Amino acid sequence: MWIWLLVAVAMIPGTVRAEGAVDEVKSFVVQETGTLGNEALEFAVAPFRTDDGALLGTLAVAGTVGLTYVFDNNIREKVAARKGHTLDKATDAGNIIGNPILHLGVAGAVWGGGILADSPKWRDVGLMMGEAAVIADAATLVLKEAVGRSRPFTGNGKESFRPFQFKSDYDSMPSMHTASSFAMASVIARTSESIPVGLLSYTTAAFVGFSRIYQDKHWASDVVLGAAIGELAGRVVTRFHAGSGKLAVVPAVSTDSASLALVGKF
Repeated sequence: MWIWLLVAVAMIPGTVRAEGAVDEVKSFVVQETGTLGNEALEFAVAPFRTDDGALLGTLAVAGTVGLTYVFDNNIREKVAARKGHTLDKATDAGNIIGNPILHLGVAGAVWGGGILADSPKWRDVGLMMGEAAVIADAATLVLKEAVGRSRPFTGNGKESFRPFQFKSDYDSMPSMHTASSFAMASVIARTSESIPVGLLSYTTAAFVGFSRIYQDKHWASDVVLGAAIGELAGRVVTRFHAGSGKLAVVPAVSTDSASLALVGKF
């Protein structure tokens, strides 16, 4: 995303660029940091709200993850029994498509393209995609280490948990590929005017989750939890950008100072 910002700045005439580029970059970084902070806070508290039924949704997700956990071994065995050359190749592609780093690159490309094309809509879509992916990735990274679940391919079993090992073999839950994919899908579905585009986005995200199970990188319950995290991240970010009627702390930057402002969104 930063590369595209530099490209956009480079297209500004020399005199204006020299006078305003530093302030523009500073303003963008401070504002985006504040936005991410507010969105992360909302992401943390949103699952426990009772005024909009979110808590019931959280309980439903917890129940689904728990039920899937019970059948993790059965699901793994059934998926393994259907392995073949075609699915091997398809799930290789699914793993590439679900790479969180790729998602950040796509978000940056959409954002930068929106700037170059002078399209506020695509600029905002790119920002939302990047913010949702960052929040989903950060949440899964923290949970991975805190939970410390053994990956299926280690042979330690689904009940093996070793928190804070900081080793790839023990960061199975939740699936970051799935979380990041559903975060992107959620943003695309909520900003697109095309129902088929939304369906395709979610179908692709679901296939990424299947690919992680198929290649024995994750248990099915890891994927379910990852999908829920990604969906939540996408919803929080798109609601924040649309305005949710809640107060937010927003950075304000001038040429010689920086401050925080309490702003109501209605």
